[in-house]
Parts: sequence; structure tokens; C-alpha cells
Amino acid sequence: MKSLITLAACATTALAQGIFINSPPANSQLQVGETITVQVARGDYIQAMTEIGIAIGIQSCPDTRPCAPPNEYLQDLLYTGPFDPEYHTDFYDEYQNFTLTVPDVTGPAQIGVTRAYLVGAGYLTVVGSAASNYTIVA
Repeated sequence: MKSLITLAACATTALAQGIFINSPPANSQLQVGETITVQVARGDYIQAMTEIGIAIGIQSCPDTRPCAPPNEYLQDLLYTGPFDPEYHTDFYDEYQNFTLTVPDVTGPAQIGVTRAYLVGAGYLTVVGSAASNYTIVA
């Protein structure tokens, strides 16, 4: 029984790690009102997969506490909708670009992405997330 629980935990962890933010580069400086391209990439899967959608948000990270994980809190919502990444010749994994505007938030911040999708023959529902830290200036 113990090995079954361990196997399920490992499988869930592996499935939830399916997206990442390629751009803007982590730890870079963004400007309030700037138009940015948030590139969200998806790793390759050997199982059947159906996308439900994603949400992209940005949250202020005051010095007194770290930012919350994006699957718990996004703060300023920048995008919600379909996620339909495609292969491109310049990158191995599939990705999709989202053109967004940096809101009026300054200081340390985090761009977070939360993604919901179905995977496997039985279409297991999975929610995964990714985050990158930035500094936003006025």
C-alpha cells in the first residue's frame, strides 16, 4: 500500500510540472505600462492530453512575505482563456506567446501561470502552475 501511495504522489508531481515561463527572462526588470510577451511552454507528453485553459497573473511581493504560489493567488489577472501551444523551429517544447501589459504594481513581483488540463486514457484532471520573479519599476 505504501508503494502505491508513493507512486501516485510521484505521478501527480510529474504531471503538475508540465509548464514553464520562457519569457520575459526571470529576474529581469519590467516597467509599468510596458507591453510584454509572456511565453508559456509545455513539455512533451507521451499520453493523451486535452487542454482546459490557463490564467496568467502578476502579484506584488512585499519584502515582509514571499509571493503566494500561482495556483493559490494571482492578484492582478492579465489573461484567462485557451492555451494552444505549438511547435516552433527555434525551440524544442511547444509554446504560446501572450502579449500583455504590465499593471501599476511596483517593486518585487511574480508572474504566475495556472493551467488546467486532462491527461491519460481516463482524462485525469490536473492543475499545474509556474512562476517567475521580476522587479517592476514606474
